[in-house]
Amino acid sequence: MGDAPRAAPQAETSPQSYSALQAVVPHILATFKREPALALTACYLFVALAGIYYDYGFYQRGFGIPVLTLSQIGDFMVARLQQPMALVLLVSTLPLCRLIDRFNTRTRRKDAARRERLQGLPRFAWWQRLQMRYINWHLGVTRWVPVLYLSLVLVYGWNFIWIYSIYRARAVEAGDVPRVTVSMNGDAADLRAADPKGWGYLGAVSNYVFLYDPVARHSLVVPVNAIQRIQPVAPKRAAKWSFPVVSGP
Repeated sequence: MGDAPRAAPQAETSPQSYSALQAVVPHILATFKREPALALTACYLFVALAGIYYDYGFYQRGFGIPVLTLSQIGDFMVARLQQPMALVLLVSTLPLCRLIDRFNTRTRRKDAARRERLQGLPRFAWWQRLQMRYINWHLGVTRWVPVLYLSLVLVYGWNFIWIYSIYRARAVEAGDVPRVTVSMNGDAADLRAADPKGWGYLGAVSNYVFLYDPVARHSLVVPVNAIQRIQPVAPKRAAKWSFPVVSGP
């Protein structure tokens, strides 16, 4: 048993600082309101990084296409328009941060109440002294919490995008891809694919078009300047009305 360390410095925690998001988000919003160009730049980088990561997972890892060396910076912005679900998965990590912040806020409030009860004791036991040190550390550490939330957005968001890009690559390999016929400059016949349904259209960047043959299981990178025409292949649809065939007498 020992005396309570009254003279030891303790981190003051106001009720407003229990939530790390409430302590940081207003400053970020005020900065963006004061500097709109900074907000646009941050959104641009956010979307561009998501596009780079998705394209790398889909084209590079899925089909062996070196998309990062073939693309320009503007291509990664367009990629989000082609696959907006990847950006939705990234933004969906924000509610996760809010949920964790609510749990952290509730825990910090309980620690603040526990510290007040301990401060009212005339003497501390050894385990109460250790508990007091932990509570002071927990309530005093606030700067690393927003960094943790940012890490959650990056880690979970990028993992969601990675999983979705691999999922889309496997769907393409299974045949879930738009079919096209390609006519090259100077060739009378269309570019032949092993699949009779035509080439699978993966996507395109500023200077190249990416094709895939699900039967031969190989991808093809074609320069835009070498292509004369790309014709979508209309999927075959069953007849809307079906009638039984009745033979005459």
